[in-house]
Amino acid sequence: MRDIHSNIATAQTLDPAVTTISRYGAPVDRRGFAAVEHVVCIGASAEALSPALSIACVLEQSENGGDWQPVTAAHEVLGGPPDENGVFATIDDMAGDQRDYRIGYVGPARYSRVAVVLTGTHAAGTPIAALALLAHAHLKPV
Repeated sequence: MRDIHSNIATAQTLDPAVTTISRYGAPVDRRGFAAVEHVVCIGASAEALSPALSIACVLEQSENGGDWQPVTAAHEVLGGPPDENGVFATIDDMAGDQRDYRIGYVGPARYSRVAVVLTGTHAAGTPIAALALLAHAHLKPV
């Protein structure tokens, strides 16, 4: 089948919630799939975001689903290189909220996840959710 519906699987990795502290998404097991795309959805922040009060989207990898390291190598991702801490997006002003941020993981580890790391005190919070799309299944349809 050549349609997209029959060829992807999805996993909600961060439940939609108003976020006031850092959160780590559920591990995504790539077994049976050749590709995973992580999507972080940022809602309208009730905070006045700034460099001192910001949200960072981080990509992490693991061989066993328990020992996590940031993804820092540009050749292991699609959609822009992460920094030395695995940060692939920083939301530090109001122009950065109410949108989604995505990154594809193509590295060697079996597991990956996203985290949202908050800097500063987020009293009122920001709605945040994350989803993983798994594609190029070894067995089709998914």
